Amino acid sequence: MPFFSYGSGITLHCIIKEKTTMAFDFASFFGLKQAGPKEPKVLTVLTHKCPQNHRCPAVGVCPSGALTQKGVAAPKVDKRKCTDCGKCTRYCFPGALKMKRKEGV
Repeated sequence: MPFFSYGSGITLHCIIKEKTTMAFDFASFFGLKQAGPKEPKVLTVLTHKCPQNHRCPAVGVCPSGALTQKGVAAPKVDKRKCTDCGKCTRYCFPGALKMKRKEGV
C-alpha cells in the first residue's frame, strides 16, 4: 500500500514497498515555471490596442491609483505612483495594458 507525505514546498514523496522512493516535483511535472529571479518590468499602455470607447475597468482596480482616464480615452500611467504590480493588466480585456521589460537594465 503506498504511503504519501508532503515534503517542503511542492514536492510529494511516495514510498512504495518500503524500499522504493519516488519524489514528484509538481511544478516541473505539470510544466509550470519555477519561481526564480524576476526581471524588472514597467507598465506600458498600448494605445493602438485600446478601443477608447468605454470606461477602462483597470482604472478602478489599481491599488496605488496610478491609472487615470479622461472620458473614454486610453488610460494614462503616473509612473511615480505605479508599483508595477500588474494587477491592472488582468482587467484590460483588449490587452492594451502590458508589463514590459525595463530598457537599459
